[in-house]
Amino acid sequence: MAGPLLQGYGLAAALRSRAALRPLGLLVPPSRGVADLGPGHGEAALEENPFYGKYRHKIQELRRSNPDVFESRMEKRTEVKKQPVGYSNQGEFIRCMEEKAKGLGSKTSRGGFTKGKTLDSILNVEMVKEKSAEEIKQIWNQYFSAKDTVYAVIPAEKFNLIWKRAQKCPSFLYALPRKEGYEFFVGQWSGTELHFTSLINIQTQGESAPSQLVLYHFPDLQKEKGIVLMTAEMDSKFLVVHEAQCLANQVQLFYATDRSETYELVETFNCRSSEFKYMSVIAELEQSGLGRELRPGQVSDKSQS
Repeated sequence: MAGPLLQGYGLAAALRSRAALRPLGLLVPPSRGVADLGPGHGEAALEENPFYGKYRHKIQELRRSNPDVFESRMEKRTEVKKQPVGYSNQGEFIRCMEEKAKGLGSKTSRGGFTKGKTLDSILNVEMVKEKSAEEIKQIWNQYFSAKDTVYAVIPAEKFNLIWKRAQKCPSFLYALPRKEGYEFFVGQWSGTELHFTSLINIQTQGESAPSQLVLYHFPDLQKEKGIVLMTAEMDSKFLVVHEAQCLANQVQLFYATDRSETYELVETFNCRSSEFKYMSVIAELEQSGLGRELRPGQVSDKSQS
């Protein structure tokens, strides 16, 4: 089981790794310290990705059902070679996420996620209104402590900042530490839900790429109690709890930061996509220390409290 996110989207200890961009959103330690973009052509480039096996079925299904779309997306990957090291042209990618956001309007999300999840479906809201914010926090943490999920009690002021910035910049690229390096995920806000989808999924499936993690934020008690409750649903075929928690923690890192240089990455991704640098995301993770428990050879996963 996973504990609550430290201070309502907490951070873990230090990452120490230089990295280089590889095909389909993977960052791995470079040889001789050289950043190598190195994407190949077509399916051969996909197979170089250490995460190819996990997504093989979906990729092959796309190739069989719509070979023209598959070939078109493989051809677009060769354009990465023309970009400066560490840069990414996110314009087309962001447009894809905007199309995906439109598809989040249906009542039921793909992948079995609950669309329009309400706090009333979890708590008796009228009953807990009689309790203090601290008592509600204890109830929330106790309820989810026995479940394999991510959860948090976020101070109202912090959520106000996150929410204000999410309205202006609804998408961002997150890096998840893996044994092989880093796997990129995109977070897309839809109302108070934050949907995460792996970059390889978006590159192969476009706007139809399903969510793999959804963070549900409940502002029902925000004004009266000064807290926002959060929990999550995830696709366990692609993510485990501590990986989902690492992605959730990064929401605070990038959206609730007081450091202007950190939030500027979010603004750049959304507003000046041609200037966005993958490597800057990794640099921020290294400075924050987030994700050490996901790295091989580090201390085993522990709940944060």
